[in-house]
Amino acid sequence: MKRASSIISVAMGAIIAALGTDDAAIAAPEQIGCYGDNWGPTLEMLEPTPIGPLTFKTLRCLPIPEGWPRFLPPALSPNAHFVAAFGSAKGFWLGDVSRGGRAYVVKEQLPIDLLLRTAPFAWLDDSSAVIGAKRGMAVPSGVSPQPLQPYLFPLDGSQKRLPDLVHPNGPLDEIYWVGGSGLALAGFGTKGSYSKPEHEDSEPTLALVDACTGTILQSVEKDSIPELSDQKSIQAVTSQIDAFGKAHVLIAWAPGKWLLWVQGQPPRVVPISWTTRSTPSVLSSDATSVLIMGNLSATGSICELRASCPPPTPQSGTIAELRDVSTGRVKWTLSGTASIFSHSALPAVSPDGRYGLISLPDGQRNTIALISIETGKVIQKFQQPGWGPTGLSFSPDSKFAIVAAGTTMATFAIENDGQ
Repeated sequence: MKRASSIISVAMGAIIAALGTDDAAIAAPEQIGCYGDNWGPTLEMLEPTPIGPLTFKTLRCLPIPEGWPRFLPPALSPNAHFVAAFGSAKGFWLGDVSRGGRAYVVKEQLPIDLLLRTAPFAWLDDSSAVIGAKRGMAVPSGVSPQPLQPYLFPLDGSQKRLPDLVHPNGPLDEIYWVGGSGLALAGFGTKGSYSKPEHEDSEPTLALVDACTGTILQSVEKDSIPELSDQKSIQAVTSQIDAFGKAHVLIAWAPGKWLLWVQGQPPRVVPISWTTRSTPSVLSSDATSVLIMGNLSATGSICELRASCPPPTPQSGTIAELRDVSTGRVKWTLSGTASIFSHSALPAVSPDGRYGLISLPDGQRNTIALISIETGKVIQKFQQPGWGPTGLSFSPDSKFAIVAAGTTMATFAIENDGQ
C-alpha cells in the first residue's frame, strides 16, 4: 500500500506536463487533436461561470474510435498520458491520449453490468496497465458463465493472467478494485441465482483480496451480518485508501442498507438512510464522509417519435448531500429543481478534500458544478457536454479537474488561493 503514495509523487511532473504547465490563466483554451473549425460552441459551453478557481485549459480529442464508449466514460490513467475505453460487445480499447501513439484492442466480450453501468477495470497507480477481469464461457451458447478471472492489460498490448481467486463458499462472481495496487472487494457465490443454470450458494461471502498474489486478506459470510438478511444485491461500491495504507470500503446494497468495511476490522452496517438503487456516491479523500447524488430528474413520458409528447413535469428535491460515514449524519444538502430528464453522474472529490465535481440539473440543461466539500455551495458551473457517459475526476495533486466523455476530454486548472 505504501508503494502507491511514492508512485503518485513521482508522477506529478508527468501529470503537469500532460495537463498544462503554465500556472497563469490563458486567454483561450488550447485544442489538442481536435480538427475542424466548428468547436466554438463547445468551447463556450465549457467556460466556467462565475469567475473562480477553475480555468478552462485544454480541450483534447482522444483517439478512441468513434462510437466506442457506449456505457462507461473513458478512463484516464493517473499520469494523464493514457486512456482506456470500454465498449462492451466491442471489447476494450487502450492507448495514448495523443493521436498516432500506441493503441490496441482486446476483442473479447468482457464482463459488464448494463443496469448499474459498471465494469471491473481500473488503472494501476503507476499507469503501466489496467487491472481487470475476464469471464470464460463453459459452452458455446454462453449460458453458463465461469468465475471471474483477474487479468492485467499492460500498455504493450499483452495480457497477463493473475493468480486465481478461490474461496470454498462459491465462485468469484464480483470484483471491485480498491485503489490501484491490486487490492479489491470480491464477492464469492453472490450471483448463483443469476446464472443459467442456477447454482446454489448457501453461504455468499465477501472478501478483501490482493489480486496480484491471489491472497484473501479477510472474508465474511453475508448471512453472518443480520442486517443484510433481506438485502438482495450489491448496487455500488466506493472506496479509499487511508494515510496508513488501509482500505475503507462502503458498499451500497439493495433495497437500502450500507455496509462499511475498514481493512483489519469487521464490517458493519452504518445508518445511512438513503435508497441505494442506481445512486452514484463517492467517499471523501479522508474516508470519513460520503458524497451521495440524488438522481433528481423531471418525470413524464419519453416519446421521441411523437410530436404531441407532453413536456416533462419538473421535480424538486435533493441533488446531492454529504453524510458522515460512521453515523449517517447529514453534513449538508444541496437541493434544486430538475425541469428535464436527467441522471446523476458519478461524483468526484479532490484528493486535498476541498472540492467536489457533480452533475447538476439547471433549468433546461444539465451542468457540471464545482462545489465546496465543506459547505456544499456551488462555486462554479458549466454546461455538461453531450458527448456520452460523463466521467468526473481530479488529478492526484488536486491541481486539475477533468471531464471526459465520448472521445473528448476537457481539463480545468484549479487556482491555488493559498488556503
